[in-house]
Amino acid sequence: MAWVKWITDITVVEQPFLGYWQARDYFRWERSLGEPRLVPLAEMEVKAQIARPVQGARLIAGQPYRIFGAAWSGEAAIRQVQVCTGDGRGWREGRLLETERPFAWRLWEYMWTPEEVGRFILRCRAIDGAGCVQPDLQRSDCESYAANWIVPVEVTVVPEPQTYEEEFVI
Repeated sequence: MAWVKWITDITVVEQPFLGYWQARDYFRWERSLGEPRLVPLAEMEVKAQIARPVQGARLIAGQPYRIFGAAWSGEAAIRQVQVCTGDGRGWREGRLLETERPFAWRLWEYMWTPEEVGRFILRCRAIDGAGCVQPDLQRSDCESYAANWIVPVEVTVVPEPQTYEEEFVI
């Protein structure tokens, strides 16, 4: 799913192939027909994730900060990434970077200047060309590669830069 650019050949088989990845990681539980059953993942779900800042980062009040990450989807291209900084202003549009390429990750960024000191929860969500929106909450029975819900990043905004000694544990 994530590496279609590296496919070199396809072999058609009569029965579902139950190798490790297909039977352990590239599957989800289907419960719509009564008894739960494993079904293979067939299409990527829409998803965006924050790469920076990292969980627990300290940002400086009044200074612009670049929030950035990647977004991806299945058959439909990423059309929008929205960012919520937890400052009460709701969802705002991020800027998609690079040109769109089929089945490729799409990098994005959002410039944020935190005005107040405190803890903030940063979130992002992707919307693809088919109108699929990344879900807010974890879905039961979806793990591993089907985990496309929003992953929040908590940051602390401080009034001034920390000293070198305070930035590192070692």
